[in-house]
Amino acid sequence: MSNSSILVIGGGFSGLTAALEAAEVGHEVFIVEKMPYLGGRVAQLKHYFPKLCPPSCGLEINFQRIKNNPRVKHFTLAEVVSVSGGPGNYDVKIKISPRYVNNNCTACDKCVEGCPVERDSA
Repeated sequence: MSNSSILVIGGGFSGLTAALEAAEVGHEVFIVEKMPYLGGRVAQLKHYFPKLCPPSCGLEINFQRIKNNPRVKHFTLAEVVSVSGGPGNYDVKIKISPRYVNNNCTACDKCVEGCPVERDSA
């Protein structure tokens, strides 16, 4: 991280908004989210206040802004392990849990064909 880097802990709607606003004025931003997805509670809702529209209304816009902004990096399934240093010079260590299905997945189903085990989703 550079001296103008910002760490946002939590990739919910507020964390995403804070990260995007900081990135759009020139800061490098790192988002650390413990869940396997960004969006927090809003991503789980059917409708949200005040417009009572589906979460895709606002979240989709922010997801596109994150995708298109090279200053924003995000780590899901991650947690802060330690923080040291002081103002303007922090050293933060994060632990990233394995995803098992990574970003190279193309949903071709070849892994399903090769897997000898089936389990109920319940």
